[in-house]
Amino acid sequence: MDFLKDVFGSGMNIFGASAPTNTQRMIDAGLLKADAGEKAQSQSLMRGLLGAGVSYLAQPQNQNYGSVTPYIGKALQAGMEAAQKPFDNMYDKAKQNHAMNQIAEEKLAKENKSKFESGLFQNNANIKGLARQADPRLERTDVNGVTSQVAPNFNPIQQTSTPTFDSAKYLKDSLDKGLIDSEEYFKYKKLLNPTIDPVNVADGGALVNPQTGELIYENPKNEFEKTSNDFRVWNEMGGPNSEHKTFAEYMKQKGSGINVEVNTGDKGGDSKYVRDELDKLFITSQNDASALNIQLQDLQQMERLMSQANKTGAGAETVLGLQKIADRLGFDVDTTGMGATEAMRALSNKLALGMRKAGSGVMTDKDFMVFLESVPGIKNSAEANRRMLAWTRETQKRQIELSKRIRAYKRSDKSIYGGSKTRGVMDDGVYDLINDYWAEVTEERKQTFFKEDGLDPNGNEGPGAFEVDRS
Repeated sequence: MDFLKDVFGSGMNIFGASAPTNTQRMIDAGLLKADAGEKAQSQSLMRGLLGAGVSYLAQPQNQNYGSVTPYIGKALQAGMEAAQKPFDNMYDKAKQNHAMNQIAEEKLAKENKSKFESGLFQNNANIKGLARQADPRLERTDVNGVTSQVAPNFNPIQQTSTPTFDSAKYLKDSLDKGLIDSEEYFKYKKLLNPTIDPVNVADGGALVNPQTGELIYENPKNEFEKTSNDFRVWNEMGGPNSEHKTFAEYMKQKGSGINVEVNTGDKGGDSKYVRDELDKLFITSQNDASALNIQLQDLQQMERLMSQANKTGAGAETVLGLQKIADRLGFDVDTTGMGATEAMRALSNKLALGMRKAGSGVMTDKDFMVFLESVPGIKNSAEANRRMLAWTRETQKRQIELSKRIRAYKRSDKSIYGGSKTRGVMDDGVYDLINDYWAEVTEERKQTFFKEDGLDPNGNEGPGAFEVDRS
């Protein structure tokens, strides 16, 4: 019987019918049952025999062929066509199963969402506590309607149990029951337990409601600002650790006409607050540069993927989904372009996540979507991706160059003002360095962009403004 199913190892049965080459892939994908091939083979042999027999009997026997061979040939031809039909039906069966699976999954997702939402904010836990049972006989209400207790309550203290909604327990139980997946778990966790970013108010500053103008909090100035300027100077000189052991001694020498050298800080002549801010600026610039170097590698990979990916723009997500389904069903699909497009989408998410600086608070879904629209992605046209990639790369390289200049300035012994400074120490000249650098960058960009657009970089809008050498 096996010989009838596989003639000489060709994969074809006795009627020349054979199963699709991707039958096993459809079975592995769950689109066909494990015994689908065997059932189709049995149906093929049975349909082939019936088809050949019925065709032979249905032929008129008065054709005067002079031989039985033509009658048998026509019968076998009909049997071969009938035998192939069960195998061809396997594709239609797989498509139907795929569609039914999607419908079932969507139905289950809606049911799970409905169950999850119905139990949301419903009491699912109890808070234990201790309380003394109230005695209404001890309460009196005065003429003003104020009720108060007029005598001691000697009722025993009892354990209490107060129903409450425990979001952490509810989310974990819902995850265990399959009502939500891991991605939804973290989404709802952030929504139900939002992180409150701390707000720092500087000395002498205030926090005001932007809608109503109502004063929420006012931070009084530090104690030094409440004292005299002379005391602040003596304290910054070192106070008791300076050459003037007491403030009175300092005031005495100051009033006697002695030339007192006032040092308002350590190296560089800056206060501790200013020095700390300068150190923060330096550390932040170097950390940002390190992160940008990694992002430049991602941009390089993005450029490579863009050259390999399928056409981007409107409908790219839909096309990608259809390609994945077609590949799963065994159709001939450009897997290289499809894979590059998927990798491009994943890298876009990574670039968007990296746009929010560490320590700047929780990234909301809206924040993420704004960042995602600011980086190259499959939803953008090829030209838009090219422009965004070029601008992002140019901006990051400028930022990295600035970090190098800040690092070089800290190592130098020359101040930006022309004097000398201590190596390894920052001074406020770095702010002028930064402002001058970005002014230089702005001018360079102005020259470049105007030249590319055929405009006069000097802002001339008169005749000949567009006649600019763009070479």
